[in-house]
Amino acid sequence: MKQANKYGKYYEAMDSIGCKHVSTPRQIKNGTRVFRLPFKDAYGCDIDFAIYESGYVRRLCKLGYAPCYQINKKRKGTRLIKVESGQHKGYYYKLRSNERILIPGNGDRLEYLFNYIVRNFFRAKPKYQRKIDMEWLNWSAKWGYNEFGFATCDERTQNEILKKLQQGITPWS
Repeated sequence: MKQANKYGKYYEAMDSIGCKHVSTPRQIKNGTRVFRLPFKDAYGCDIDFAIYESGYVRRLCKLGYAPCYQINKKRKGTRLIKVESGQHKGYYYKLRSNERILIPGNGDRLEYLFNYIVRNFFRAKPKYQRKIDMEWLNWSAKWGYNEFGFATCDERTQNEILKKLQQGITPWS
């Protein structure tokens, strides 16, 4: 019951950011859920993600320019492989690889996907955060609002400049 409530909560959250549920009836029957973002990638293709009953979460790609890939967390793993033929028959060798950490609950998978989408597609990633000082405020007022300086602006304009600078937006854009 807990997973169902979590799934419902994050399904509504996905809907609120514009993600659409685009699974086919066959995918639903197999336990796969596919979600599409409300915008396209740089190549003009839809951005789709799928959560699988097996515990995987993947980004799907429609064209051949990039393969589908898993977005589950991974950990380093090792396995022992037995040699079946040749002069080293019967020996074992160690195979090092990355293992994906499967997410067991349906609600947990949708929560992981939602957090991944918000982190990678809906947050601005500035190169650096500029320190807000009087020089920067005066420059922003001059070039954004054709004022002589920050002090000559009315209170509404000052608040607008401060709000934009705190959000990392240039006032003239």
